[in-house]
Amino acid sequence: MRINHPILTLKGLTLLLSLLACSGLLHAGEIRAGLFYQKEITSVVFSVAEGEYIIYGDYRQVGVARKGHLYHIGISADALNIQDTSLIFGSFGRIEFKGVSGSNVFTIRPVSPSLPPKELDDNLLLLGDMGVITVINLLGLEKYIAGVIESEGGPAAHAEFYKAQAILARTFAVKNFYRHGTEGYNLCDTEHCQAYKGKSRMNPDIPAAALATEALVLYDPFHKPVNAPYHSNCGGLTADASWVWDRPLNHLQPVTDLFCRKSRNATWKTTLSRNEWISCLERRGIKREQLQQAELRISPANREKFYKLGDRQVEFTELRKDLALKSAWFSVTAEGDSIILHGRGYGHGVGMCQEGAMKMAEKGYVYVDILHFYFKDVTIGRFPEKE
Repeated sequence: MRINHPILTLKGLTLLLSLLACSGLLHAGEIRAGLFYQKEITSVVFSVAEGEYIIYGDYRQVGVARKGHLYHIGISADALNIQDTSLIFGSFGRIEFKGVSGSNVFTIRPVSPSLPPKELDDNLLLLGDMGVITVINLLGLEKYIAGVIESEGGPAAHAEFYKAQAILARTFAVKNFYRHGTEGYNLCDTEHCQAYKGKSRMNPDIPAAALATEALVLYDPFHKPVNAPYHSNCGGLTADASWVWDRPLNHLQPVTDLFCRKSRNATWKTTLSRNEWISCLERRGIKREQLQQAELRISPANREKFYKLGDRQVEFTELRKDLALKSAWFSVTAEGDSIILHGRGYGHGVGMCQEGAMKMAEKGYVYVDILHFYFKDVTIGRFPEKE
């Protein structure tokens, strides 16, 4: 999870003020999800999967979108151009498809660049700026949470795991509601925020878990929503928050986790050439002469923050990033011209271990047990709290 500090342009300020003016969206249970994050979209196709949509161009109704029709939207400078196979609707600064049926579902497919389509609930907003289309899904918060659960947790887990995942996904959304405010939406659809691939359809337990935990988030002792991270597998021991984000957090302390140790992401192995490994360490300030004098061998019994060699040290998280490793917990052995990394876990290791939580749910633990196992000194309560 990263925190960016973009330069606030006039357009960005306008978008941020627009979001702030609509701050009631969160209390009303709605959210704006930015789609195709960091992709420079210049052309898309919209189609209706369920229901019927009114098309608005610059806040004025310009048409009706129905099932069986394709609507092409492109951009020229800052103007969005919309047409179907028989009609040109016009050019606008913003275009919105607003559902007017009991159930409204649509598909959006980027044409340029060509990307896989997303099927999504509720409404769509398109904004044009400097030759690029910003694509925003406006939808109910719990529908968004269900989409995140399916994207982050998969379709084949126990209902109690999904409830725990729902509360963490919702806590993140609440705490980071204005993370992309200068871009006109709340959260993006990638792991920069939370993975959101679209409508949840693969397991009815997923939307049911979102509704069963509706409005519930994790609070700290000061009644503030906490940082609520999660990862695939901790390898048997979760990580201290300070090892990843350089500051300790009381509710995110290492937890010995016996539940995940036999799961598929509990261990991994990577082989590098000796030169690749030495070059990586050199880039982090360790001299080649030191390496030639020392054994290239470490075997940490538990998670460690630093790989130490003589008077120099490198953070394991930095080595993980440099080498695109599955985790920052690994041992190193040298075999001839090869370096073997034996690793444990998958992900940053902080917060809830998803595979451990899945196993806990299978063994009969409920979502409250799961959350209190991985997070210390937290309470589960409704957001917003009643006055």
